[in-house]
Amino acid sequence: MRPGLRQWIAERAELIVLGVTLLATASLVFWWTILLRGEMRSNEALERALLDAQTGLTTQQLESRLVEITEHHERRRVMLVGESTLLALLLSGSLVVLFLIAQRRKQQREDMEKLLQFTSHEFKTPVAGVKGLLQSLAIGSIPESQRAELIRLGQMECDRLEHLAETILAYQRAMARDPRGGVQSVDAARFIADLLAHRARTSSGGEVELGVIDAVQVRADHDGLRVIVENLLDNAHKYGGGQVRMAAVVSDGRWRLDISDRGRGFAPETAEKIFDLHNRGSGDGMTHGAGLGLAIARSLARRMGGDITAHSGGPGQGAVFSVTLMLAPPAAAAAVTQGAAHG
Repeated sequence: MRPGLRQWIAERAELIVLGVTLLATASLVFWWTILLRGEMRSNEALERALLDAQTGLTTQQLESRLVEITEHHERRRVMLVGESTLLALLLSGSLVVLFLIAQRRKQQREDMEKLLQFTSHEFKTPVAGVKGLLQSLAIGSIPESQRAELIRLGQMECDRLEHLAETILAYQRAMARDPRGGVQSVDAARFIADLLAHRARTSSGGEVELGVIDAVQVRADHDGLRVIVENLLDNAHKYGGGQVRMAAVVSDGRWRLDISDRGRGFAPETAEKIFDLHNRGSGDGMTHGAGLGLAIARSLARRMGGDITAHSGGPGQGAVFSVTLMLAPPAAAAAVTQGAAHG
């Protein structure tokens, strides 16, 4: 077998097995139905023959018995058709579920490969920079006047690595939990303040102009929400020209966090493609964060019952990314507020 054909079969092994199973099952049900119908016809003919051989029956009794035999076998035929149809539907439904599971596993495998590629790429640059700095310091090729600045840059790269590792671990924790079990009541204003303070301490992002943040409780996974906002802020700083603004309001009974920038922007018709995990570097003119970070953010938001949307007036006109989440139930919000007060 040629290597190319072997690889093609290996990549589609689950689908091939499902297809063969479907054909075998359909053939079995079809053959079973035909066999039983034949047996039923034979039994009906035998009963009629035995009835004709009987003596001492009046014409009326004979006709009555023939009607009973006909009705009995008609009921059996209906039952056979119904049971065969139900069996076929159940088997087909099971195969469809198995097919969807196989497709989901394939998608998860591809997503994991994308995640590994993304993290490898993101880790490679700062590691190479820190390694080069240490090698230069070891051989003494850096002038004394430049050492302090280069060491500071090295520390920033280490902070960047630490921030990236924390973000990936938070994403893994959020994805490993039950979407419903991990959702809790989060103080939106306090969460934003703590996150920005953490970013300021670790030098993991630029300055953020903070607008109004309504003091409300939202339904969210804490780690997942952190990954969402971190990714959106990193994306805004990378493509936003250094001018990033954050504000949050309650609109239509839901909490909406807007992160806006004045950078490259994107064509309005490509807004959905930005979140496509498989469109990184697709060459379709998208310049605003097409890749894994935004796909991860939207995936997490939807697991919490929310969503993320993107808006832009066009290339060069900046962009706005909006995170929408549900408000926490009053009882849960009150419990969190009371706990914070006692703390």
